[in-house]
Amino acid sequence: MGGKKKKKMMYLTTKNAEFDRHELLIYEEVAKMPPFRRKTLVLIGAQGVGRRSLKNKLLVSDPQRYGTTVPYTSRKPKVDEKDGQMYLFMSRSEMESDIKNGRFLEHGEYDGNLYGTKINSIHEVVETGKVCILDVNPQALKILRTAEFLPYVVFIEAPDFEVLKAMNRSAIEAGVVTKQLTNFQSQLQNQDVTLLRKNVLTVKVPALCMDSELKRTVEESARIQRAYGHYFDLTIINDNLENAFRKLKGALEKQGVEQQWVPVSWVF
Repeated sequence: MGGKKKKKMMYLTTKNAEFDRHELLIYEEVAKMPPFRRKTLVLIGAQGVGRRSLKNKLLVSDPQRYGTTVPYTSRKPKVDEKDGQMYLFMSRSEMESDIKNGRFLEHGEYDGNLYGTKINSIHEVVETGKVCILDVNPQALKILRTAEFLPYVVFIEAPDFEVLKAMNRSAIEAGVVTKQLTNFQSQLQNQDVTLLRKNVLTVKVPALCMDSELKRTVEESARIQRAYGHYFDLTIINDNLENAFRKLKGALEKQGVEQQWVPVSWVF
């Protein structure tokens, strides 16, 4: 579409050699450890599967225990924006320098501006005594899955298509979901005006677009699970947000009372 913004994502390749070698292994040596709390909670999943909703619910449920990072951006702050509230602002040259020097966990460019999460930001949250919740691309596991970050990796799996479709419909009716509608509106604006005058098309085009988006979510979820499943500590099918949240919180609480299996490399 002519007016659609392009998003280009890039990921760090430094520190990945050891991880990539492990990816070739069928088995990974692990050790049983006494109960302990992980430093980070890493939520992995397809776009639109509900990771951010679960992350926000955890942050609100126990702000003394959970924290998260504030992303950096090279764009100029808006009039009502305060540095450090939603974003931390820095110049593009500074950000490019930090990216080159491996200071970002992940980064990307959107509409001509850089965005990213600094590795130091994770340490800052952990140093306050909180578990740092990260909602990241699965490739970030190449950096995170070490003794430095002691991650608890949770895969938020998409339910089957019909369930996801019903959930999405309910969310839209409740006014919760706006992303899909915004996408539909931008796509419709690029359609021929004569098509928009036909009621049947103004209804069917968004429905078809929505189905396509949801199918991509289910397919992406399956691809992530195939590629990274052996690194997940827990898998939760998000077919109901409240149920998924209870399962996630319950699993996190067990860390303080149950023994845990971790990679031997974290111990020795």
